[in-house]
Amino acid sequence: MTSRKEVTPALVGALAEYAELPLAPGREKVITSTLETWIRDANELSRKMSSAKYWELAPATIFSHPNEAEEGN
Repeated sequence: MTSRKEVTPALVGALAEYAELPLAPGREKVITSTLETWIRDANELSRKMSSAKYWELAPATIFSHPNEAEEGN
C-alpha cells in the first residue's frame, strides 16, 4: 500500500481550487482536521471491507432502471 500525503491547509486549499470550490480566508485550517479524519476513517473502513469475510456482502441499496421494473425484468 502506498503512503499518502499529510492533509495540510495548503493541500485543502489546492483541492478546493482544483474543484472550483471557493473558500473564505482561513477556512483551510478549519477544514484540514475534518478532512484528515474523514480520510483516515474511510481508509480504515476500506481496509476492513476488503477482508475476505466481507467479499460476499452486497450493497443495501440496489439501483434499477425504471423500464426494467415496468417490464418485470
